[in-house]
Amino acid sequence: MIRGKTIPFMAISILFMMLALFSGIFRLMGENGIGPMLLVPLYGLHPLLMVFGFIAGIIMTERIAGVELLPASRDSRLSVSMIPFVFAGVTIEALGYGIDSASLRYAGALLLVIGSALFLVLIRSFYRKGRENLSVAFMMVSGASLLISSVLSALELPAGNTGFIMLLLLFPITFILGERVELTSLASGRRPERLRPALVVSSVCVLLFGLGSTTYFLSGVQLADLTAFVLLAATFGVFLREELASSRRTPQNVMRLHRYVRLHVGAAYFWGLAGSVFGAVYVISPTFQSYDAFIHSLAIGFIGLMLLAHGPIILPVVIGRSFEQKRLSNVPLVLLTLGLLLRIVGNTSLLVFQSELLRLAVALSGWIILAAVTAFFAEIVRGIRGGEAARSFGDGSGTKVSSMPPISVGPPFQAATCASQCESPPYSPRHRLSLSGASRRLVNESVKSNRIAPLSKGCEGGARLGRFYTGCSSMAVFNSDL
Repeated sequence: MIRGKTIPFMAISILFMMLALFSGIFRLMGENGIGPMLLVPLYGLHPLLMVFGFIAGIIMTERIAGVELLPASRDSRLSVSMIPFVFAGVTIEALGYGIDSASLRYAGALLLVIGSALFLVLIRSFYRKGRENLSVAFMMVSGASLLISSVLSALELPAGNTGFIMLLLLFPITFILGERVELTSLASGRRPERLRPALVVSSVCVLLFGLGSTTYFLSGVQLADLTAFVLLAATFGVFLREELASSRRTPQNVMRLHRYVRLHVGAAYFWGLAGSVFGAVYVISPTFQSYDAFIHSLAIGFIGLMLLAHGPIILPVVIGRSFEQKRLSNVPLVLLTLGLLLRIVGNTSLLVFQSELLRLAVALSGWIILAAVTAFFAEIVRGIRGGEAARSFGDGSGTKVSSMPPISVGPPFQAATCASQCESPPYSPRHRLSLSGASRRLVNESVKSNRIAPLSKGCEGGARLGRFYTGCSSMAVFNSDL
């Protein structure tokens, strides 16, 4: 049962996020002279709580959902065990830093290393299940970044160490890019190997930032960090080009969800490029403003917006619920962008204008981010409630499929799904290769075992298989429009 395993992990991840978010808000207010300094012991732990507690928890929970939907998977126990190691590790390590205990720090870091290593093993296992190798390779680079960060976390907190901070951020960044590899290749109909150079560049970025994080006292670290930021910007640029090529193939009458994802993904790449530029500026001329700008452009702008983009797709699959997409809006996007702009522009303006109004705007920007998060989760809850109500009204079979309106499956994916059910697929054999043979067998086995309902007539139910495959890959393969 997916829900029984994933919901507790999701809840704990969100608790870590709220703890990290409130510590960041109170620190921002205190530094700008607005209110008392609250949760001071957590200030330095903010990045560890956010990355290990929240982001790693969410990503690993997503992997559990994917493994659970694989028939006769042998990796279910492995996938579940890695998350308690990470949660326990970050908790013990935070306690160790709080009471200044080296033993607790090392013990917590050891648990984080074990959890990260199990994550890498699980990701590696997807090679054997017919997943796109390039996508999995990005995720393995992501896992390597998390593993290195786990080791470094025993030695020092990341504040002020650009390499360490970027290793923490590269964990979700490269993982998200790996997910986008699948989607852009399906959407554009082009082979994902076109993005293989971006994989090499991302690996070099992890290597350079890793070297910089451990040799920050050497003169060569500045060149390494600068080169890594330039390469990161190039990576974002390559992916943005592929996303634009994908969007040109999208028909005009797409669903609300597709427009929602497209807008958020485009904004995320903008902030990714901006964060890379701010990072390069910080390396050349270090100031607090550029330091804060590059971190939060990547953390809130790129990672945050990608989470908003994929959340309505991933969360219902992870908790095994349906989702009503008409509940979606761009309010969280607007609030998050406003909060981030207030923080960056306000901090930069304070270099010239020492205004109390600017300080107040910067201090309140954190609360605007919190409002964006709250609005997003409210939309998710309403969408899940609406989806469950719609499914109960329209389908009494209890089949675990999404109750979203029928979608228009694009040629590559439609042909692949139809190839598993129809004797005469409507497209050429070239299109049928867009879904791997292992994935087609997975769909067939799942139909036979009643994990999903068989197609009712011909290929009219292709969208339902598409939504099932979303669960297997833990990502949004609704159709080629994404």
